[in-house]
Amino acid sequence: MNKFQLTVLIAALANLALLLLFPPFNSQSLLRAGPASFDAFYPAFDAPANATLNSGLLYLEIFFVLVNAVLAWLLLQGAPQEPSRPRVRWQSVLQWLVIANLLLILLFPPFETQPDRAFEGFRFALSGSVQRGIFLPFLFLELFLLALDASALWLAFGLVARWDEANGAEESFAEAGMAPGPDGGQIGRSDRDRRQGVDPHFGGPERRSGKERRKRS
Repeated sequence: MNKFQLTVLIAALANLALLLLFPPFNSQSLLRAGPASFDAFYPAFDAPANATLNSGLLYLEIFFVLVNAVLAWLLLQGAPQEPSRPRVRWQSVLQWLVIANLLLILLFPPFETQPDRAFEGFRFALSGSVQRGIFLPFLFLELFLLALDASALWLAFGLVARWDEANGAEESFAEAGMAPGPDGGQIGRSDRDRRQGVDPHFGGPERRSGKERRKRS
């Protein structure tokens, strides 16, 4: 598991925690008879006494979170030669997931019943009728959460990519510093210095013969 997959796992757990902390609830209207209908998202520890958990909608939300997490996990798998680097660029993975989720939300928007304007369910966008209309509060909530998740993951993936680049640069610099030089790491003149031998291109007498001039009295 590379750092990008770990980021996906953390994001999926955060979304699941948010869904469980604020699950959907149903309520029974006093003005009409029949089964309970969707009311709102309440805190799990502070729900109204007459509210009942909408388990079908909650399971649907958890299902889509898990599907997105699994798809992102598979697309961000590392290559065999570089396990820490995903095969597909994280920008492309995030863009395609956002586009797929946006199309799914717009193709299957939440509908409401008329004239009481109660949430009915998710239907195909082209199957609406006079008795149905799009439940705009739920649709806006879906779009807001999608934009929030996309922005948070974009920032998180960017931080992970910069962290990997910084670590790779430090490792390359350390390896270059530990590598021996061409003279075996020797500092100063080597035995092959031409000033320590006879220069074949100089035909005159050697000036430094005997003692050095600086040591002469």
